Amino acid sequence: MKLNYTFKHLDHSDSLETYTEERMSEIGKFLLRDGYGSVYFSKQKNEFCVEVSVNTKEKYFKASAFGMDIYAAVDSAVEKLEKQFLKNTKQFKDHKKPELTKEGRLETFLRMRKAA
Repeated sequence: MKLNYTFKHLDHSDSLETYTEERMSEIGKFLLRDGYGSVYFSKQKNEFCVEVSVNTKEKYFKASAFGMDIYAAVDSAVEKLEKQFLKNTKQFKDHKKPELTKEGRLETFLRMRKAA
């Protein structure tokens, strides 16, 4: 997943970018298709704000989190996105026509391969 980073009232941090990239790659497997996203880091008074938005062909996902520690705020935002991703994949998986979903096509392919 391609991510763009924006920092407001914060210095640019490569370690924060790599941490966010690692956490997003962990939950990126729940998406049916690849998407692109933007991560917005800001500081308001003594609190950090992290806003993550991911855009795919199916849907637009957005999560924001606040915290005293920026890494904890990243974790919280990623957990919120994970819930949204899982809900979306469940909807597509339990679709009336499962053969139209990615998982359904994969299962059909595997069944055909076993039969051959």
